[in-house]
Amino acid sequence: MGLFSKLMGGPKVPATGTPAAPPGNKPTIRSIYQSRQNFGVNFGSLFVQEKFIYDKFFAGGSSYELDAITNYIQEHGVDKTKADLEEHWTTYCTNDDWEWLHSKGVQSIRIPIGYWIFEGGKYAKEEGLAFAPIAQVYTNAWKIFIDNYVKKAEQYKISILVDLHAVPEGANTGDHSGQHFDHPGFWNSKDTQKLIARLLADMAGQLKAYDNIAGLQIVNESVFDNEAGGQKYYYRKAINAIREVNQEIPIIISDGWFPDQWVKYVNENGGPALNLVIDCHVYRCFSDDDKKKSADAITEDLNSSVLTNLSGEADLMVGEYSCVLDGDTWGVTEGDRNCKVKEFGKRQQSVFKGRAGFGNYFWCYKFEHGDGGEWGFIPMVNQGCIPSRSITCHLPSDDDFKRELDSNFQGHINYWNSQNANENWEHWRYQEGFTTAWADCQEFAKFENSRIGRLNAWKYARRQEHINNRGESGFLWEWDQGFDKAVEYFSNLN
Repeated sequence: MGLFSKLMGGPKVPATGTPAAPPGNKPTIRSIYQSRQNFGVNFGSLFVQEKFIYDKFFAGGSSYELDAITNYIQEHGVDKTKADLEEHWTTYCTNDDWEWLHSKGVQSIRIPIGYWIFEGGKYAKEEGLAFAPIAQVYTNAWKIFIDNYVKKAEQYKISILVDLHAVPEGANTGDHSGQHFDHPGFWNSKDTQKLIARLLADMAGQLKAYDNIAGLQIVNESVFDNEAGGQKYYYRKAINAIREVNQEIPIIISDGWFPDQWVKYVNENGGPALNLVIDCHVYRCFSDDDKKKSADAITEDLNSSVLTNLSGEADLMVGEYSCVLDGDTWGVTEGDRNCKVKEFGKRQQSVFKGRAGFGNYFWCYKFEHGDGGEWGFIPMVNQGCIPSRSITCHLPSDDDFKRELDSNFQGHINYWNSQNANENWEHWRYQEGFTTAWADCQEFAKFENSRIGRLNAWKYARRQEHINNRGESGFLWEWDQGFDKAVEYFSNLN
């Protein structure tokens, strides 16, 4: 079925992707980039301008990129506006920045982009969208994105998560939508959704050329909708369009501030075979409830409030978080602020690592004026509030493997045999699961001390291989337990 037919009708369920793990082969560098757990950061106000991060282009009281760049063109002309934007895009991250990021163990960069930068505003011009009149200043934006960020990051063994942050008519009403919207009209416009599905397919086809693409995020911060009809329609259209041209790229969807709604969606529509990741954002400085709490209470509550009460398993990520707490919170907090920020940041990292396997991305990297304080990744890492990550590890030896396998395998056998000595257990499946996971984890660890993060998709792929080779069984759970035990061992390595 062709792309056009998929967009206009096509399958009524999201298309599955190719297995996350290369069937019958050890992990490739590309598969590691797509499936490792990421310690990451957002490059905010790079390709989607936000006034509170970089205000250079926001003359005349404008708050949105469309108004800001329109005004800038009126004042400075098209050529200078284009040149100034390109200077911003090409100088935002210097060689010193890349070196620092790599030295701190950063593995991935989430880069927000607006629909208007792709291919010089091709789709904006094609449909006469709001950015069409100023599209000429974005002529080289996508090429700069590829050359200065995708290709450059690969030199430092860093991946790029491509985040379609702003869509026509708005997925939300935030300043990061590029223009002002009274309500998020994107979810009620099937024509616009089909347009963006076409754009994403075009984008995904081009991104296939690069190994270090961690994933493609098809929307940012979808508004909450209990029925989510518009979201489900769009997700299906976009997923199917992308899968027509790129079957392996992880696709990231927004949780709409209700993670379990989308955990259920994933599990009702193909589960791990979809190669979907759910993006959740965690901020503790905006809600009235959080503003009433002390820093200690907020830190303590993280364990019970972040990605809890989920009805199933899915691959999750925290696409945005910070170390910022509201002024009211500090007003009811006793003790040293720096110590409290450090406790908060470190607790966030601990919780995220355990529950958001695909990784976490701090908001955000740098600011035009100052270092951003508790919004700034650089000061938070330098002060130890966000722990940096070692890019090297002491790889387990063959003797370590034999010792761990023998000990855990014997423990597994002894326990289950004691439960029922007459059962025809298939304990060999435990051994095979352990051995498979150990070999994969070793390959990940060899690459900059990586860990398997997109575990649901990866484990599902290896489990299917096991079934294909060894057959279905009521004792597949023994394979699962062996696989999980080996993963656990590596997760505890420094």
